[in-house]
Amino acid sequence: MNEVERLLERQALWQQSRRTLPWPEKIRLAERMRPTVEAFRLQREQRRASCIPGETSTPPAVNRGLETPRTCLSCLPRLP
Repeated sequence: MNEVERLLERQALWQQSRRTLPWPEKIRLAERMRPTVEAFRLQREQRRASCIPGETSTPPAVNRGLETPRTCLSCLPRLP
């Protein structure tokens, strides 16, 4: 089994374990995760607000010709 298959198997087991939880426990977990999700969203919005469209994020390795420049992830369109 390669690494991707192991990750998919682990994800499937995680999903199955969450499926068997009672609704009150699922709600409790969602409420505990909410502040973290909101913090990630705020951080993403702050990056988008400070980003210049079309700008690239250039890792140091680019200067040595090891990697190509990447479009800033904050500039990419949102998924529905």
